[in-house]
Amino acid sequence: LADCEFAIQAIKNPVPFNPINLGPEINSEYSEYFPCLTVDDQMMLFTRRIPSKEIPGREQEDFYVSRKIEGKWSKAESIGAPINTRYNEGAPTLSPDGSYLIFTACAAQGDYGAGREGYGSCDLFISQKMGNNWSEPRNIGFPVNTSKWETQPSFSSDGRTLYFVRGYTDSRGYYNQDIYVTQLQDDGSWNEPTPLPDYINSPGNEESVFIHPDGQTLYFSSDGWPGMGGKDIYMCRKQVDGTWSAPVNLGYPINTANDENSLVVSGDGRFGFFAS
Repeated sequence: LADCEFAIQAIKNPVPFNPINLGPEINSEYSEYFPCLTVDDQMMLFTRRIPSKEIPGREQEDFYVSRKIEGKWSKAESIGAPINTRYNEGAPTLSPDGSYLIFTACAAQGDYGAGREGYGSCDLFISQKMGNNWSEPRNIGFPVNTSKWETQPSFSSDGRTLYFVRGYTDSRGYYNQDIYVTQLQDDGSWNEPTPLPDYINSPGNEESVFIHPDGQTLYFSSDGWPGMGGKDIYMCRKQVDGTWSAPVNLGYPINTANDENSLVVSGDGRFGFFAS
């Protein structure tokens, strides 16, 4: 009922929305999603689901990268080894200068492949760019990664704050996804992640969290708050006292009865990039 009442009012009061396809340089015959940007908006990294070369009829996820040249996106190319493997790599985030990549890899048939080790389910891995090459990814480690499902990271422009999604089964047997935040310490370790307040994390599922380069604006998707149906995109802002404001639904027709997610916003706040 709450969704119906919200949707009736939202459709009566549509927000300005004129989406433009990014074109064949980024999009292909395959599925593209979970984009991320460097803080200068000059490099885009995203996930593409492509046919598996080893298992006919199966698909797997790899990262592709495009750079803005004279105001236009270049033809996206595979980021290559050692990041891309025959296993799935997805949901990336870049440090502000593009020198660090944090992404999700999941255990397939009991392991992560490519010599990667993890704690179970999906874990976050980190790689550093050195010249034109990326270092061998390493597990971020405990306490960020656990036996639960850790995924969809978003690295703040301060270079020390990491938001991500953790999925788990609660004491009642219900599956839940919440947004967590952790801080990089002076010794290079991450502190114990803490969940965002329960007026952001709902009894439903939150996903595709994105912290804007201003460090004050948070976007995420959720099916646990009144909306159009499915997962809607919400926004909240950090207040002067460090607390978060209540989430605001981005409205119709940005949000629909289907699932909307993986929104990122350019550093100047003028452009949003999303998968549909």
